[in-house]
Amino acid sequence: MESKMAKLIARVWRGNYIESVHEAIASVYDETGKEIFCTGDPSQKSFLRSSAKPFQAATLYTSGVAEKLQLKPEWIAMACASHNGEPIHLQQLSAFLAHIDLDESFLKCGPQAPMAFNYGWKGERLKEYGPLTNNCSGKHTAMLAIAKALKLPLDNYLDYDHPVQQAIIKNIGKYGEIHDIPLARDGCSAPVFYVSVSVMAKMYLHLAMGSDEAMRQLFQIMSRFPYLIAGYGRFDTQLMEAAPGKLLTKVGAEGVQGCAVRMPDGRRFGINLKVRDGNNRVSGLLLITILKQLKLLSDAELLRLQKWQIIPLKNHAGLTVGKIDGQIIE
Repeated sequence: MESKMAKLIARVWRGNYIESVHEAIASVYDETGKEIFCTGDPSQKSFLRSSAKPFQAATLYTSGVAEKLQLKPEWIAMACASHNGEPIHLQQLSAFLAHIDLDESFLKCGPQAPMAFNYGWKGERLKEYGPLTNNCSGKHTAMLAIAKALKLPLDNYLDYDHPVQQAIIKNIGKYGEIHDIPLARDGCSAPVFYVSVSVMAKMYLHLAMGSDEAMRQLFQIMSRFPYLIAGYGRFDTQLMEAAPGKLLTKVGAEGVQGCAVRMPDGRRFGINLKVRDGNNRVSGLLLITILKQLKLLSDAELLRLQKWQIIPLKNHAGLTVGKIDGQIIE
């Protein structure tokens, strides 16, 4: 579908009236390497944020460390995660750190309260605050694992010129098919990559295609362990659970959402969107809007994802006062 002038928007309704509108840039590539759908100008650049995690985790494979250390797939899933800090996440991370003879004190991501608090967690009491509960601690543990296995310094593993980060930057360039990537610091202090929305979509096409061993393994692992990737109440987890083995998705801060799709008929798609105002409350809804437009979800899958297609707005008294829906304007 050629749609160079299309607009992708989320409409925020209060009662019967539109109160706000979020617009997103989006790009979709198919298995031929052609951009088949876009909204806005996908040449515009943004930071990958946590949508980069699968490609950072790919360095576990390209460095040989995943095999050398015999890393469990659950730990590699945690390397790709923006996790909720639930007990299941912390158990896997603690085991991963113990496996490489390190502990939480080596993590330089900084402390963060568990994200599960933001999603109505009603399970057992959570550990309240620390580096391990930082949603990026799995990625940092993977970086430390690479450094430890290759006998590299641990104290400066986040420096741009550290060999671990240089290997990651090389992989970002490889999967994005680009050179000279501008860098900045992410919320967890790791380097973060400034690329176009279309480049982000191409990267997710590599996951969908399984273009090398790292991409094949990561697609399988992420789709096998969707709860480890995010957790209770999270869009990423619920989308992957609704279509097991068919797709994976990864959120990034400031309204970024990546998705890799493997259709049963052999078609493959890499998708990325960036909400222009950076609001993550609509990134999942807008991804569903694209998937529906391209007919990539079955009726049964859409039924499981009903809550993400029209999001009800409730006030402090629990009354439904509005909704958010997605729309593509041709």
